[in-house]
Amino acid sequence: MTPALTPNLQAAAEILENVRGKPQSVVERKRLAVQLSALMLSESNQTMTAEEKKIQAQLSRLMQDPIGKAFTMAMTDSAFRSHSHKRVADQLIYLLNQFGVPKYLDWLKRAELFAFKTMPASVAQFLVPMAMHELRSQTARVILPGERAALSKHIKSRKAEGVQLNLNHLGEAILSEEEAKSRLALYLDDLENPDIDYVSIKISTIFSQINLLAWDYTVDHISERLKLLYRAAIKHRIDGKPKFINLDMEEYRDLHLTVAAFKKVLEEAEFHDYSAGIVLQAYLPDSYLIQKDLTEWAKKRIENGGNWIKIRIVKGANLAMEQFEASARGWAQAPYTTKGEVDANYKRMVFYGCLPENARAVRLGIASHNLFDIAFSMLVRVENKVEAYTGFEMLEGMADHIRRVVQKLTGSILLYCPVATKEEFQHAIAYLIRRLDENTGPENFLRHVFGLKPGTESWESQSALFSTSCDEIDTVTADPRRKQNRLFAPPILEFNASFENEADTDFSLLQNIRWIESIAHAWENPEVKPIPLMIGGGKKFTIRSRG
Repeated sequence: MTPALTPNLQAAAEILENVRGKPQSVVERKRLAVQLSALMLSESNQTMTAEEKKIQAQLSRLMQDPIGKAFTMAMTDSAFRSHSHKRVADQLIYLLNQFGVPKYLDWLKRAELFAFKTMPASVAQFLVPMAMHELRSQTARVILPGERAALSKHIKSRKAEGVQLNLNHLGEAILSEEEAKSRLALYLDDLENPDIDYVSIKISTIFSQINLLAWDYTVDHISERLKLLYRAAIKHRIDGKPKFINLDMEEYRDLHLTVAAFKKVLEEAEFHDYSAGIVLQAYLPDSYLIQKDLTEWAKKRIENGGNWIKIRIVKGANLAMEQFEASARGWAQAPYTTKGEVDANYKRMVFYGCLPENARAVRLGIASHNLFDIAFSMLVRVENKVEAYTGFEMLEGMADHIRRVVQKLTGSILLYCPVATKEEFQHAIAYLIRRLDENTGPENFLRHVFGLKPGTESWESQSALFSTSCDEIDTVTADPRRKQNRLFAPPILEFNASFENEADTDFSLLQNIRWIESIAHAWENPEVKPIPLMIGGGKKFTIRSRG
């Protein structure tokens, strides 16, 4: 027997039912989304557990303690990198002396850190295993233990709650083919596990020798390893259904490569009936046009006897890395430069994906913790009556009180679950850093959700940001921010022009790959050719001596 809905959830369900099959105007959809968000927030606040309130209170204190946040990020980023307990202890003591004991921690943890700070590293090193255990225990809600027994226990517990899990193995960067094959074997082992039905992988973890200048070679090798995974997913079914594999998106440089390998494999007759997924990041302007391209491709695939695909829409989580790389190489940053543009593009991609003719070919995974975006997406999918083809996704251990409300209203939820064994945990710390930085950023909704209530000043601010992004859905650019094109010669500068470094060639752009390939093809002729000098914009094969 299904339990009766609370007054908040009943009111929310009525809003959704009233718009079923009835497209709304932009103004009306915004109004209803804010109303729906308020009901979900009130419900989630009322049903928060004591443990969740404790965690929320600590995170709220963290927001007000910038020095404590800096210490926490420095500690997780540097202190536990070494395998030497004495080296870890020395680094922890150094950081405690530099930043002080964080004020956001409770009195007991502050006392423990103060005592640790007063010890010599030769003594404190014996406490490091306890500190590592405590860190892993504190983060177990976000990074699941990768040991098979513990992982299976958690999966079964979540399934009993009606929650599906999408597993993602964390680890250090893959540098060799030996490591790549080891990771591939790990994925294959997951697919044999009867408790696991959904996994995420990154192309960089199954092939270490990615080279954008060897485009066809790289795509072919990635494709061959994807085939092994897809075959295993088809073979090891659960309840007659193949297991699901999702291709995660990484750096901007891997965007087109990931899409190319994904399409190449699924175009083969062997995989026409297999449905697989791919992630697109809304903070990249390029993603919207790629979504449209994949959707038209998927429609043709179905016309030719193939099956649907899935796109998981996220906002993106590598902004700092993208900004650094762009700055170092003289490029424009690939992601949008404002949060408002990201939010507008996200909603545009959700809206496009929820059109009935698109949703039937491309199932949509709507990944967000922002209640306004979730409410907007709920309305759009009900307006188009595509609930069967769309679903909501969140991160394991993040805002569980919100997750439960979304699950009750929609009937299902999928959680993205990073996993790491005890031996791998040091390499998972980078993920912790990224999530901490992302979720505590000034423009992130989760930063403001602590103590957030409808009608407050913070609520009105978040509501206004949501409204503005809705208004910009049709105007936000979809043009890539990186436009370098070596196929066209750069303009000749005036003699007295100011000096400016020439940017590195950006080989993540397909036009630049074609450019370098054309040069390589021109020199494939076995006839020996002189190498010219470029002077004044022209080629000089001979230089006359003045003397």
